[in-house]
Amino acid sequence: MKYDTSNNLREFVGKYMMDEEKEIVDLACKLINAKTENLPGNEILAARIVADFFQSLWIPYELFEKTKDRTNIVGYIGDRGKQTSAPALLVACHLDVVPAGDDWKRNPFEAWIEDGRIYGRGSSDNKGQMASMMAVARFLKEHESQLKGQFILAGVADEERGSALGLEYLLNECGIKADYAIIPDVAHNMKLIDVTEKGALFLEITSHGKQAHGSRPEMGINAIGNMLPLLERIKRLKFQKTGHPLHTPPTVNLGSIHGGTAPNIVPALCKIQLDIRYLPDDSSDNIINDLNNIIKEVESQFSAKFDLRVISNQLPTAVPINNPLVELISKHTEDILGIRPAPKGMSGATVTKQLIQKGITAVGFGPGDESEAHATNESISIKELVNFAQIMALICLDMLS
Repeated sequence: MKYDTSNNLREFVGKYMMDEEKEIVDLACKLINAKTENLPGNEILAARIVADFFQSLWIPYELFEKTKDRTNIVGYIGDRGKQTSAPALLVACHLDVVPAGDDWKRNPFEAWIEDGRIYGRGSSDNKGQMASMMAVARFLKEHESQLKGQFILAGVADEERGSALGLEYLLNECGIKADYAIIPDVAHNMKLIDVTEKGALFLEITSHGKQAHGSRPEMGINAIGNMLPLLERIKRLKFQKTGHPLHTPPTVNLGSIHGGTAPNIVPALCKIQLDIRYLPDDSSDNIINDLNNIIKEVESQFSAKFDLRVISNQLPTAVPINNPLVELISKHTEDILGIRPAPKGMSGATVTKQLIQKGITAVGFGPGDESEAHATNESISIKELVNFAQIMALICLDMLS
């Protein structure tokens, strides 16, 4: 049989995934119960659950670790073989989670069900999505003979702290390749397709002063005091690019400030860290040059001394909004949910950045409420996870058969 996108096929996939609801919930709960807070990570605990699932279905898979127990697992369904025109589609969900934090009404690493939702750390970011994609993997394995392309499902490590041990490692050192990728890590209840992301520039600025007794401040140079006028000037930083059709304006966030040791000591050091999100048409060099000019002005005016250090710089990325993934996601989401998700720009960063930089057409799309990720009592709708599995199964069939 040749797959098509008829109503019969949609009904078939829909019934299949509704029958898979219990398995999706069970898998999500098992993954949540695997405590993979980053740091330290220990993604091996979740990777073992995925490995057992792959083994039960005879899905070939590989394990990759750059650091012990920071495990990535990659499963393969279908084989491109000699058909070089047949695409490979990668879906990557991350197995690590942020620390649980405080004020949970139950143990965040013992998943619970309440009012049609799964609760627990990682339920929305990103283990519920992984459970949905495991159900999709089961479906595709059962119909593997119909696939001409290849489906690749990856459970990756270290996404919450930059992906150096996760997707970056897989792409740069492990030979993982694909033509297209969907990253289910943007929430927005499947109403948004992430096609472009701002750059994320993290900076540290150090103010150097001179320590002295607090009773004789004129004998010292107050590093905190000199930082204050610099912060006032940074608040008025003017970006060269301030508008974009898919993005909100650029932003500067003062994320941390540290200085001083006691009230009776003039502080000799003060450090701040900034998170700057800039638009795809702008350049981090422009921003750093403008900040250096501001620093020089403040140094001259207040006899101050500052150092600026780049902590990290994730470049802005974008893919064309008329690419095949956007078309397929829009079509099948409308079929299942009756809504057509809109291509949008994201202020946050996902691993689509690393994929796009490798020449892979990658977009973000997935279930979940925007407010749930990293929140206390994090949760996700079970119905959304089932709907997501239906949509993704149809996308895979459309693209790979």
